[in-house]
Amino acid sequence: MLTINSETQGNYLVIALTGRVDASNAKTLEEQAIGLIKDGNVNLILNLTDVNYISSAALRVFLLIAKELSKVNGTIKLCGLSSTLQDVFDISGFSKLFEITATLEEAL
Repeated sequence: MLTINSETQGNYLVIALTGRVDASNAKTLEEQAIGLIKDGNVNLILNLTDVNYISSAALRVFLLIAKELSKVNGTIKLCGLSSTLQDVFDISGFSKLFEITATLEEAL
């Protein structure tokens, strides 16, 4: 189960994810995020503090979001990764592709 909430904080739209991000819900995340970008939100922070699992399908969605943002000179940051999620990002090489901060406050 994945819950997606978003709110504007300063110059960023913070998208807080809760639960598992996997093949069963990655498309929903993709559609919502792309819709938010098309609505003019070009500086995103994905808050992963409450995410307990992430699949390769979710990593693909993060890449698609970053690609859409690059088209509009937008930015994306990730924050709140658990040590397990950080390991996934490190092993996959994604930690080199994204700005990752420990907390939302640091990302802002």
